[in-house]
Amino acid sequence: MTGGAVEIARRFVGAIAWGEHRTVWELLSGEGRSAVLRVATRRGMDESLSARLRDAQATRTEEETFLTDLLNGLRADLAGTDLDALEFDVEPGPAEPDRERITLIAPVAAAIGVPGLPVGTIELAQCDDGWLVDRLLPRVTR
Repeated sequence: MTGGAVEIARRFVGAIAWGEHRTVWELLSGEGRSAVLRVATRRGMDESLSARLRDAQATRTEEETFLTDLLNGLRADLAGTDLDALEFDVEPGPAEPDRERITLIAPVAAAIGVPGLPVGTIELAQCDDGWLVDRLLPRVTR
């Protein structure tokens, strides 16, 4: 079960790194998409546009603009992190059968004696279609 979650987390981060904004959107769960749209609305996006995006009724231009902004926001959340070098570690804790938390770890020089620097967490939920991302929680400060 966990292996699938790690693979989706890798695909999600890879999509952010390589600018695959449609893949980012496809890998978000319903909860993840709703959270993104709530944040966008709080930051000034028109509520009718949010509804069109939620219902897959937005124009191609509206969708492209929104997804590009989403991708840029996720990149800003992980600014200063080499996304291609990240390691993915399943967080220990109470087992929830349909949920996983994956810590994103940036490798550091072995000479300083720490295994890596946690830069974020991806929370995933298992859905009918497999694992999907509920949220990305960055730990990087700017």
